[in-house]
Formats: sequence, C-alpha cells, structure tokens
Amino acid sequence: MGLPAFPFIAAMAGLSSGAVLLWPRSRHRAKGVIFFMLPLALGFWLIHGGVLQLFLGGPVEPSRAVWAFGLWLRILSVISASQLWLEYVPPPVLIRSLFAGRLPASWAFLLASPLLLAGQIRLRAVQVREAQLSRGVPVHGTFFERASSLTALVFPLVLGLLNELPARSAALDMKGFGLFPRRSSLTGKDETTLRHACEPASQKFPGNTAALREAAFFAPGESAPLLEIPEFSVPPGYTAFLEGGNGSGKSTLSSMLSGAVPEHRGGSIAGDVRVLGEDVASRSCLAWSPDVQAVQQNPVLSLSGCTFTVREEVAFGPENLALPQGEIRARVERALDLAGIAHLGDRNPACLSGGEAQKLALASALAMNPRLLILDEAFSRIHPADRHSLASVLRRQALEAGSALVVLEKPGNASSPWSAPAGHFRDGRLLRGPSPVQVRRPASGPSLSCGKNDDQPVLVIDDLSFRWKGETSPLLRSVNAVLCPGDRAALTGPNGAGKSTLMRLCAGLLEPEKGAVMLGGVPVGSMAPGERAARIGFLFQDAERQIFHSTVAGEVLFSLRKSPLSQEERMERMRQALSATGLSGKEEKHPLDLNAAERRMVAVASLSVREGDLMLLDEPTRDFDPEWQTRFEEWMVSRRETIVAVSHDPEFTERLFPAVWSLDRGHLTA
Repeated sequence: MGLPAFPFIAAMAGLSSGAVLLWPRSRHRAKGVIFFMLPLALGFWLIHGGVLQLFLGGPVEPSRAVWAFGLWLRILSVISASQLWLEYVPPPVLIRSLFAGRLPASWAFLLASPLLLAGQIRLRAVQVREAQLSRGVPVHGTFFERASSLTALVFPLVLGLLNELPARSAALDMKGFGLFPRRSSLTGKDETTLRHACEPASQKFPGNTAALREAAFFAPGESAPLLEIPEFSVPPGYTAFLEGGNGSGKSTLSSMLSGAVPEHRGGSIAGDVRVLGEDVASRSCLAWSPDVQAVQQNPVLSLSGCTFTVREEVAFGPENLALPQGEIRARVERALDLAGIAHLGDRNPACLSGGEAQKLALASALAMNPRLLILDEAFSRIHPADRHSLASVLRRQALEAGSALVVLEKPGNASSPWSAPAGHFRDGRLLRGPSPVQVRRPASGPSLSCGKNDDQPVLVIDDLSFRWKGETSPLLRSVNAVLCPGDRAALTGPNGAGKSTLMRLCAGLLEPEKGAVMLGGVPVGSMAPGERAARIGFLFQDAERQIFHSTVAGEVLFSLRKSPLSQEERMERMRQALSATGLSGKEEKHPLDLNAAERRMVAVASLSVREGDLMLLDEPTRDFDPEWQTRFEEWMVSRRETIVAVSHDPEFTERLFPAVWSLDRGHLTA
C-alpha cells in the first residue's frame, strides 16, 4: 500500500469509529466531530506525516506518518469520549454535581467555568444574531454573505461578554460565593454540622443601618467629586426613597453602600460612610453580602449565571452561607412567595421575561435576609399592577425584620408605589426633599386611521399562534390585529404574557406556529433581511444588544451601509438623527461609555436614519428620566411610521397612543 493511500484509509477508519461511538444518542454531535477531525487529520499528515516531502520529491520516513496517525487517534478518542460524556451527562447535571460536591467552592467554580462560559457565549450569540437580523445582516446565505457578517457578530459578542464581566463578578460576590470554603446545597447531602455563616437579620442593629456624613465619591484620576452626600441615614425598619435622573449618582450611592468600591466600581470614597455601625471600607463586597444586598436595574446582571432553575437561583446565595438544608428551603419558599414567582420555580432563568427576571433578582436578594436592601431602579420592568403589592411586601418585610430599605428611582413617575421622596440627586449632590422636576410633554400624535380611509393596512396579524420549542401549550393563541399608515398602538399586559415575543414575530425574527404577519400585504418571514430592516425598525428592550460599533457615529452609520445615498447625504442624516436624539457632540464616544438613556438613544438614532413603514419599540421609555422622556416623545411624534410599542408606563400609553392592545393568557384584545 502506498504512503498517500495509508493515511486516507486510516482516516476513514478512525472517523467511522468515532461516528459509531457517538451514534446511539446524537447524530449531529457525530457529524460535528467528523467535520472537525477531518481537516485536523489532513493537517497532521501534511505537516508532520511526510506528505509534503513525498510530493516535493524529498526523503520520506514511514514512521512519521504512523506517529501523526497515532496522535490524531488520541485526539479523536479524547474528543469522542468528551462528546459521549456530555451527551449522557448534560452540562447542567455536571455543574450541579460540582457545586453540590465536597470540593471547595473556588475549585468547583474553576471546573464549571468552561461549561458556564460556553452556555453564556451560546446565549449571547443567539441574541447578537437576532439583533443582526433586525438590522439587515444576513445570518444565512452564501459563504461570502456569512463571512461579511462575522465582524458584526464577533465584535458585539466579545465586547458584551467583557462588558458584563465586572457585573458578573459583583453578582457572585453579592451571592456570597466563596465567602466560606465549603457550601451547603439543596441537591447535596444534608450536613447538620454546618454552622450558620451569619446572624439572622431579625437581630436588630441599635443605630442607623446606613449613615453617610460629608461623604464623597471620586472617579479614578479625578480631583473633583462625582457625588457629594452632606448627610444621609436610614434607621432599622425604615424605607428611604431617593430620586434622581440619568447619570445623577443613584448607582454610585448603591456601590458605596454595598462595598463595591473600589473592587467592582473604580474610584475612591472620602468622608464617613457607615453600614451597621462599621466603616464600609472595613469589609469587601463579598464580606458584606450576608448583611447588604443590592438589586440592579438590569436583572440579568444581578443573577449568578450558575443555575438552571428559578428555585436553584434563589437558593444559590443561602447555599453559599453554608446554612442547613432546612433553613435554605424555608428561605427559598418564603422569598418566592414574597416576590410572587412561586409558580416559576422550575423555569430556566434564561427563559424568563424582563419583569419575571427582575422579580427573581428581588427574590434572590430577599433569600439572603439582608439588613440593608438597596433597589436601584429594580421595578422598571415589572408590570404596574404588581409594583404596589411588591412595594408593600418589601416595606412590611423591612419593618418586621428590623432591616432598612433604600429605594433609588427616577423622578416624575406619578404611578410610583413609593411615598414622598426623602431626597433627590442634583448637580452631583444628594439634597433633601423631592426633585423640583418640571415635565414638558409634547402634543399627542395622530389618531387611528384604519376604517376611515382607503389606505392599505401596513401591519396585519392574521390568526397568529406561537409555541416555544418543548412547551406543551402555546404562548400566543389566534392573535389578530390591523394597523394602517400612521397608526400607533401600545401593547400592554402582565410580565411573561408574550409581548416581546409578539414583537419578534412582527419583525420576522421568529416563525409562527400558525397564521402570518403581513407587512404591506407581504409575509414578513418571506422578506430578505435587508428588505425587512429597510422597512421595519426594531428597538430592543436592552439597547446594548443592538450595538455593533465602538463609536456613536459608526453605530448610526451602520444602518446606512447599503443605502444608495452618497457619503455627504449619509453624514447629514446622521447629524439630523443625533440632533433629534440629544446626542450631538458624542459622535466619537463609545456607546457603552454613555449612561443608560444615552445608550438607548444611540439605538433610537440608528433606527431614525432610515424611513421605513413600521417601528417596533420594546419598552422604549424604561431608561429615561423626565428630561430624556420628553425628548424621546418629541422624536416619536415627529415620525411618520406606524408604531407599536410595548410599555408598562400607563401615562405614556394614554398620552401618545390612541389604541391600546392588551395581551394576556395568549389572547390579544383592544
């Protein structure tokens, strides 16, 4: 047998054995191994096996081919065994076993990290691909089309993961992960010898739970303070409600009180900042976690990322405190009931709606029995009907447990469930009393036109039904709706009703189980991504998901990359869009360096440079203080497109939307 034939036959034999090994449970895994190992084998033989020397006429040693073949077989066996192991022992089972075992917490996390990171990368990649589709980047198609979209995928994927790293680390610290070498577990063996890691929160602290006097926060390298707090305190059992606009210092105060400075928030603290009578700098964020909990506006960044059910996520913190299993179970069930999510106990946190995830973050914090609970716009995604009941629960919990509650919200919200503000942030200072906000609202937009003229409908939802893969009952059932040119409709409903899912169906990002969504008489699913993006603008619930570039100008111009406009016309459109959204002068800023309202406005400007037929806005005003909200509403009133907006703001809905759609239990009513 000639030397070139031997590697080929050996490769086929090896690949066949690998395929047979993986065949019992999963064909697609076997195909993945084959397509990965074949070029690897060819590379080995070309470089190390003497094949190049054979064709070049040089001397060839048969032993080199045998060595290359042996190395390839060893790699194949390792990969095949790993694939087989992961097929029969899925990552969630393996990760649960690691965290519930006898290994120290740090070692368990080290071993679980590759699987956890792989899961986060897959989830993030799906989100980025969805955002790409909404902006006309082809996900499928020719090799060259897919290659052209690679940069737009890799940049936001890597940037998003890196941007979330500090928040992920802070979330683990806030859950007490690593506070003790060993942790208890609901899925492990009950060990009654494990001691309580902290005193129960019902033991009241005699003085103020939190107190600041002549305190200031300095950003890295700055001599002037970013935030000054002349005096602020909250005693046990009380709730302190503070309000401030975007970038006013609310999150800075949260970081100061939770011990996150300078570990998770770069900068330094001056003055007297005390929590439970101690200097806040005397402990790290991790060491404060049994006593202090902070819930962020973005619930995903408050979750551990290490669990696969809601119940496990709520239990994760108490497990890290090495509490007995009985107490962990009692804390978990109580926290789930207080947050009103007991019915979601077996759901995967990654599959929750924004409001449901925010309730989960609250439940996870409550399960730690903190003496100080800080809520940084933690109700922004929750349905208004649930906000008042949750606020009452939290106030009562603080009073009964002798803990303190610090609530940080934006001003100007007439439907706020909290009492009159004790203070407000203004010009970098925390001042007493409510914020003197003067809200200027634009005039409302045009009325609905369907049925009043002969215009062809822009959007027709015809007998639409949708079911998520693996679910037994549909999320949406026989949904019907019609909108004509210039119409505006607000989409309301409880958390988890399927509002964002319906928006994705209207944008052509999901395929319905039954029925159709028509745009100007054409099914949106049949349109090419570029055509859809030119006619449909989609503002995602999280603006960070649809940011692809490192400058504001590059992000806005990305929407015009295939436009027939000249360069001068593109630049003029960009300038007009930035002016309308309040971003003039920020062209060279990185979008992720801006505050939440400005980041959302970058996404809005990216949509407004095009003139399409339909605009889909998913909770567009959640990040806005009154000043930014007024600017956004003025922008929205000036648009000519038909608009559908998901909103939990009843004032915004009543003011600007002649039609209100209510989605509940799968059915849509007007």
